[in-house]
Amino acid sequence: MTSTYDSRTHDLEHSLVARGDLWRVEASTASSTSGNDNSSLFLVQLGPVLFVRDTTLLLPVHLSKQHLLWYGYDRKNGMHSLCPAMWSKHRRWLLMSMLCLNPLACSFVDLQFPNGQFTYVSGEGLTTSAFLPICGGLLQAQGQYPGEMRFSFSFKNKWGTRITPMVQWPDKSFTLSFSQAIAWQRSGIMMRPTIQFSLCPTLGGSSPGMRAELIHSLREDLNLICGCAATSHPSAFLSISFGRSKWNGNVGKTGIVVRADTPLSNVGRPSFSIQLNNAIEF
Repeated sequence: MTSTYDSRTHDLEHSLVARGDLWRVEASTASSTSGNDNSSLFLVQLGPVLFVRDTTLLLPVHLSKQHLLWYGYDRKNGMHSLCPAMWSKHRRWLLMSMLCLNPLACSFVDLQFPNGQFTYVSGEGLTTSAFLPICGGLLQAQGQYPGEMRFSFSFKNKWGTRITPMVQWPDKSFTLSFSQAIAWQRSGIMMRPTIQFSLCPTLGGSSPGMRAELIHSLREDLNLICGCAATSHPSAFLSISFGRSKWNGNVGKTGIVVRADTPLSNVGRPSFSIQLNNAIEF
């Protein structure tokens, strides 16, 4: 379960995911004070039958070890569709799609493979999340087309400095990120960094300038993060995470992240955000 509240925009988001061997439940809702961005999703899966909200039904027509065909019916729009799925013998890749029969059109394609995922949704475009180990580093492509795309190559030199050149399109900006671990601490048989510093100069685009961040891991479940941005709108932030968070690899059952942002031109008017993280496994 995840809940997020933003004091500046008063946006509130909740999400819940629970799953077992033969069932799955997903629910999410987002609301804002403007009332124009309210959205919700509810999905229930019982064995091979899938219900999305109360309008869509997916029923299996053909099942085998490597192929699957669903029949879909959208009661709200009166739309019939076929949803084929195929996967490799060892499930290293998976292809799913949705073909509308009235009128004939492809509304959804999802391709998952060991090095990433491509998802196409009619009317929204192509979403990409792919990586490739090459030349001792990691080449990545993330984003949505049409929309914001980000291409980066990350590698670490002999001094332990992680260098990540990144190009963002169509923003037409170039970022060169430097991340260095300053202090280390033994955790069992492994050494983990306790103080990390990063510097990210950005050229071109809508927000050129310099960003700096310092992360201090007081304990495995307690992290202090502070940083500043010398861009067109200079700002600074301070964040504290306790328990489950991305800074400790989402280890633990519960966690909280508290963050304060303030523009440097008016330090007396900060904004605050609180994020609650929870994981329940069945």
